[in-house]
Amino acid sequence: MAGSGSAHLRGDAAVLSVEDLEVEYHTDRGSFKAVAGVSFDLLQGETLGIVGESGCGKSTTGRAVLRLDPIAGGRVRYREESIDEASPARMRELRRDMQMIFQDPVSSLNPRRSVKDVVMEGLAIDGVPKKQRDAQAPELLTQVGLPSERFADMLPRQLSGGQAQRVAIGRALAVRPGLLICDEPVSALDVSVQAQVLNLLEDLKKAYDLTIVFIAHDLGVVRSFSDKVLVMYLGKTCEFGDSVEVYERPAHPYTRGLLDSVPSPESEGGFAGPALTGDIPSPLNPPSGCRFRARCPIAQDRCATEEPEMREVRPGQFAACHYPLD
Repeated sequence: MAGSGSAHLRGDAAVLSVEDLEVEYHTDRGSFKAVAGVSFDLLQGETLGIVGESGCGKSTTGRAVLRLDPIAGGRVRYREESIDEASPARMRELRRDMQMIFQDPVSSLNPRRSVKDVVMEGLAIDGVPKKQRDAQAPELLTQVGLPSERFADMLPRQLSGGQAQRVAIGRALAVRPGLLICDEPVSALDVSVQAQVLNLLEDLKKAYDLTIVFIAHDLGVVRSFSDKVLVMYLGKTCEFGDSVEVYERPAHPYTRGLLDSVPSPESEGGFAGPALTGDIPSPLNPPSGCRFRARCPIAQDRCATEEPEMREVRPGQFAACHYPLD
């Protein structure tokens, strides 16, 4: 365990190690910590799902790992190298092995370049000759389900959302990364297309032995795709553990509420259980004690005065709650 309010699973061969990560934003109304003490270790070939409602800090966590957002505190290590201490030149080198896939695939692609050129963009930056890039492009496009003879010369605006996301995945994989950070990669896609993209990522994960951080608000997506799950609320970690255990036996009331809010065709009300009530407090003025207490159905006086520390409630499962669920 590393630090108060953080979940930390130690591994002998952690590819990515995040310890007490803090990211601070400054606004006209004041400063606030979008990420406040998040920790986890991710082993080779594992997928970590980071979930929570909008504004909880999950995307900021992913961006901070690549130092796309500045790190205000804590440590991030990739293959034992300190990301938070790396020079800008070194970070450019490291990002070749740490790629990110964004939520809106179309806006992340250069609209004036062909699909083939977009996919080979990283190799072009690395100085790989055009002849060599052109020779590699067909195989990579085929791997992501976009046959070269049909898609190579298309422009991004001619693609569907699912096809554009496949291009973004291909662009990330072209440089053969070890770590892939997926920031809501299927949230803008239809359900049927979501399944196709997830299946593609699963196949590519096995083929390339990828380590993946998968950020989503849809718990159903995370459940099917992730080995471990980290649940965030207002910049803090609520719960962390094996995905099967977290879904079958959630220990934090917030995790339980998120699961109950998932649509279920088998339930009479259309959902698995009661939906979360109340609004998310402002990060500029978070509640004292437990940040979730204002919306928690089992909150007690202690929750208002004492911030719960992350602790192991079951083997390998951690929760920041004074009164974890049985």
